[in-house]
Amino acid sequence: MEKVVPHSLEKQGIGETYTFHIQKNGDGWIGWIQEIPEVTAEEGTREKLVNTLTTEFKRTLNEYEIQAELWDKQFEEDVKAGRLDRFAEEALHDFQEGKCEEI
Repeated sequence: MEKVVPHSLEKQGIGETYTFHIQKNGDGWIGWIQEIPEVTAEEGTREKLVNTLTTEFKRTLNEYEIQAELWDKQFEEDVKAGRLDRFAEEALHDFQEGKCEEI
């Protein structure tokens, strides 16, 4: 195997940079995105590999965003329904007892 070559891709709108690692492996190429372990690929050419990694990167981030929206919605519903009140009361009690401190 040859040396790993990092390439950066910035996610527009949020200013985060993700690093694609690309490596020649025999007759083909392998690659992965360090910050998103689920995104890996193997292709016959470097160009196909970059394309596959970019496509999988976008798909995975989209899935993350959908999951975050669902989690936010569920959290809001739980707050409105009072399902988290017990945790707030416990936290206030612990604070009043000196078990934690304000940050």
